[in-house]
Amino acid sequence: MSIPQQLVSIALLVATTILGGCAPKTSTIHHVVLIELKNNADQAALLADCDRLLPNIPGVTSYWCGIHGDFGRTGVDSSYDVALCIGFKEDHAYKNYLVNPAHIELITRWKQRFEWIRIHDVVSATP
Repeated sequence: MSIPQQLVSIALLVATTILGGCAPKTSTIHHVVLIELKNNADQAALLADCDRLLPNIPGVTSYWCGIHGDFGRTGVDSSYDVALCIGFKEDHAYKNYLVNPAHIELITRWKQRFEWIRIHDVVSATP
């Protein structure tokens, strides 16, 4: 490995540690959503609405929203336009999220523009 590659590797390791790659677990319930839009030109607007409406809902302990990352791997599902994951510590926080006006606003605004939506609720089994 060349010196520049070593420096990049060290920088990535430090950044991951600082930005939470080694942070204590904050969520035990993970609400994972994959969305295929009827018009993929709406992708940026959906990402912006998710970022604006969802992360600050009370009880949300982790949040990310993004698009498929193409790393040249076969067998990886790339059939969606937007993916998001919202984490919660407790069941009641997740249940409150589902009825929160910001969540309802997002669903009401976007549901008709979904070709399909897949929702996976995952409970962490890692201590």
